Amino acid sequence: MSDFEALVEELLKSRPELTRDELMRRIAEKKETVGAGYLTDQGALFLVAGELGVSLQPTISSDLSLNDLHIGANDITVVARVLAVYPTTTYNKKDGGSGRYRRLVLFDKGISSRLTIWDDNVDDPDRLGITTGSALRVVSGYVKQGLDGKPNLNLGKKGRLELVENSNLPTLDDVSEKPTKPTAERPVIALDCTVTSEPRYSEFVRTDGSPGSLYQFGVGAQAGKEQQRLVIWSPSSRPEVRAGDRVRVTNLKFKRTSRGDFELHGDAGSAIVPIARKEAGELRIAAISATAAGSLIFGLDRDKRLKVVETQLDTAQFKPGDAIAVSPDQESAGRLVCRSPGSLTSARVDGVPSLAELAVKVKDAKDESSQIMIEVIALSHGSVDDVDMRDGTVVKKGELMVGDDTGEIKVVGWREHSSKVSGIQPGERLRIVGLVPKQTKMGAWTLQLSALTAIEKLKVRA
Repeated sequence: MSDFEALVEELLKSRPELTRDELMRRIAEKKETVGAGYLTDQGALFLVAGELGVSLQPTISSDLSLNDLHIGANDITVVARVLAVYPTTTYNKKDGGSGRYRRLVLFDKGISSRLTIWDDNVDDPDRLGITTGSALRVVSGYVKQGLDGKPNLNLGKKGRLELVENSNLPTLDDVSEKPTKPTAERPVIALDCTVTSEPRYSEFVRTDGSPGSLYQFGVGAQAGKEQQRLVIWSPSSRPEVRAGDRVRVTNLKFKRTSRGDFELHGDAGSAIVPIARKEAGELRIAAISATAAGSLIFGLDRDKRLKVVETQLDTAQFKPGDAIAVSPDQESAGRLVCRSPGSLTSARVDGVPSLAELAVKVKDAKDESSQIMIEVIALSHGSVDDVDMRDGTVVKKGELMVGDDTGEIKVVGWREHSSKVSGIQPGERLRIVGLVPKQTKMGAWTLQLSALTAIEKLKVRA
């Protein structure tokens, strides 16, 4: 039984006087008159249930993350980003025939895991155009213990790969780290660094007679500072980099040498990507808030990430929906600070996607490290209640069920943020910026209100 059907059955049990045909008619009417383009059947069902005085509980997605992998799991669906794609390898089967496999490395929220693709599916990464950074769904996979004792995700004949569009999974920008002095061997998903010595390429012969190669150079936080040796074994490519260049290197490990110090090691799945010098970034304004010292501008970049601009410059010329170019004088406490004239200007209207395009869909709001914007319909009254805490204190909690054409989710605000949902009525269209996705202990996803959350009621389209 689908999630929608289960909720329909729940509502019909609560209101036995209501026939299924009548309920479906009400759902269709609600989608046409209230939520055209915003509501799924399930979202409309929540509105109908609210009118009938029935509270429905949303279901939990079946997509798993890398944190959920455990040895023995079977027929599971996992969503993550691609860190590395290796070439296809041939192996000998027990029956004397030959087979093929291919390895990918996936990452999510600071962790990585291997995916081994077998036989019939080994060409899928090329067919789908899968590269480093692609958001990927692995359907009908299974987990076995790898040679390192860790869970290894596998994809056999019955499984498939799917590219995920508009994903809120962490990107390489989110998980890249700066050079540090390590204290133990550990993996490094991505390293943003400066090349501190001229790269050298060498070829050699292994003890088994097979050819090998390596590409090495020094890296550090900046030129002229303490450096570490970085070695790529059997590199799949050798980009033209020189000492002083800024680069991002992916799929690495800190390895302890015989001397007791550490080096960074990569392999054929590692990539070296030059980092371009930052210029003015373009944002689409989602909200503007006045402060005692000036203004806060809540803007979204092309990747739907929230950027907060703090400025004392005149912002009267700007309004939500405008595109701006930001060349911050500095970054402080996660905010882009614009003080000097020219650091905050208007940008080409067509240079940044529209607010509607930058809104995150409910089904994709599953990244606890991000602040996002959504455009939704309120499916319930905004309520504020007192909650007894374990320490004996009583705090305010605000709740609001919202939905769009991909699903439904609950917006939650605690203490001084609870009042932000007060007075919101079912059926109102809302733009909410500065929400943080949060997964509960039961696995359900909610959207948390914060000090940087702004709620705007949108006009109903004619």
